Amino acid sequence: MLPLLTDTVEVFFPPGGRVLALVLLVTILLWFRSKLARQKLISPIPGVEMVPGGHWFYGHIKHVMGPIKVGDKDYFDQLFVDYANEQGLCCAHYMEPAISVLSAKHARTILRQTSRRGAVKMIQRHSKQTLGQQSLILQSGGSDWKRQRGLVQYAMTADAITEHNPIIIEVANAMVTALTNTCKAESNGVIELDVVHIAQCFTLEAFGKLALGHDFHCFSDSGIMRSREAEAFAFLVNDIPKRSCPSAVFNPLLQMYFLPTAYNRRYKMERGIVESLLSSVIKQAKDEFAASSKRDSSKSSNSKGGSSKKTRDNLLTHIIRASTDNSDDNLVDMMKTILFAGYETTAITITFVLYNLTKYPEMQELCCAEARRILQRDDSITISDLRYTRAVILESMRLNPTVVWTSRNLTKTINLDGFEIPKGLRVVIPLTKLLVDERNFERAKEFIPTRWVRWNEEKNEWVERDHRKESTDQSPEAVSAADPANFLAFSDGARDCVGKRLAMNESTVALASLMKHFRVSYDESKPVEMKRRLTSWFPHELHINFHLRDDNAE
Repeated sequence: MLPLLTDTVEVFFPPGGRVLALVLLVTILLWFRSKLARQKLISPIPGVEMVPGGHWFYGHIKHVMGPIKVGDKDYFDQLFVDYANEQGLCCAHYMEPAISVLSAKHARTILRQTSRRGAVKMIQRHSKQTLGQQSLILQSGGSDWKRQRGLVQYAMTADAITEHNPIIIEVANAMVTALTNTCKAESNGVIELDVVHIAQCFTLEAFGKLALGHDFHCFSDSGIMRSREAEAFAFLVNDIPKRSCPSAVFNPLLQMYFLPTAYNRRYKMERGIVESLLSSVIKQAKDEFAASSKRDSSKSSNSKGGSSKKTRDNLLTHIIRASTDNSDDNLVDMMKTILFAGYETTAITITFVLYNLTKYPEMQELCCAEARRILQRDDSITISDLRYTRAVILESMRLNPTVVWTSRNLTKTINLDGFEIPKGLRVVIPLTKLLVDERNFERAKEFIPTRWVRWNEEKNEWVERDHRKESTDQSPEAVSAADPANFLAFSDGARDCVGKRLAMNESTVALASLMKHFRVSYDESKPVEMKRRLTSWFPHELHINFHLRDDNAE
């Protein structure tokens, strides 16, 4: 910096005044730096403390976008918990002043008040490059966002998701078969595998079939392996955070797509593979839909009432039927968004729930007993009956949410327990801390699925608990029934997770199928290497032991 100032002074000032000019410029820069630093210390809300230690220029954004924990140091505790007042409020600076909330009641108020969220420009830029200009997750609101979200909601109604359950079961069975054959190849029936890879393959295969009617061929009788198309998709999922992370901001090799680097050439090739696949699938779906509409119209005019057998729609055909803009570019962007949004989040859920269960063998046996009771010989399944399995997933998501934080920009001033939060201020909701806060859940940091369900002796089955009618159960845990309204892992309001039903169904079927056939264990002496990807925090790899059950039914 100093040589640059010196050169500037030599160009614009005569020799006699150069020293004075240099001193003046340095003084101005130091004053400007001091002013910015002071701004980072001023709370926008009287009575709410500003977290100290922010950088003079970018404030606390490094910690909110970086690793959550490094060793024993928890940066999210420092940002959201340590300086919070009794109401769970504290302020920080993320290139702009913001306030965070720990109370689920406050978070619901924010999420239901506005759907607008300020975009991180670096993330938005690279997401647009990969997902397309009209990607739903990149829009802050407006009529186009409402139209696209309405289409996705239409494709993911409760009835539509129930219609897709046989596909999810089919994929789960293929996964179990591949794992069973792999375990049987070992003399002791035990195999150590990366559960992150397995979960990603399951999620991609399920989404491919029910969203596109396409088989990614991740599972075979001989094992689990990504196909070329699946590898291309996985590369693109990793690309956005790779280019958007703070350390890449000043790296022109990652910021400039036109540079002929080996990485950029591979990016172009992988994106071409994914877009070519989607274009081909979309063209086929549109042709089949046009032919089907023509047949239905012909039958309607030539018959007196009869009905033909209805074929099962996938998500794409649901959207084509409801959409007024069926241009290929629009549909490609929409399907990329659906796949990207659902692929990694569901895979993270499955990864964490299996890891958490390695610590609780007794819970594995309860899941197994329920799965063998509900899953019939033909593996037909009523997913809503797998209540304990769902409770385990809810508890795992509560302790390890797939999205660690979200934010909204207020469109009007609101009052949170006496504190006026002005219009325009960004509100950060740190889900990874809110969901383990005692304000929202009793014994919040403990893994207790029975806060969601209890065993009914009369019915001989698990039943859901109602926090409005009961406070504690009769189990040894004696924990209060959880309030589902405080479970914000899927967010809330107009911008909640549109695919939450599908995500829960996929996770429930995957876990029930695995627990029916396997026990899982983990060597706790091995540290779990976590990685940060945009708003997610999950294991880079997680090698879990799969034990084929001795009484495993053929």
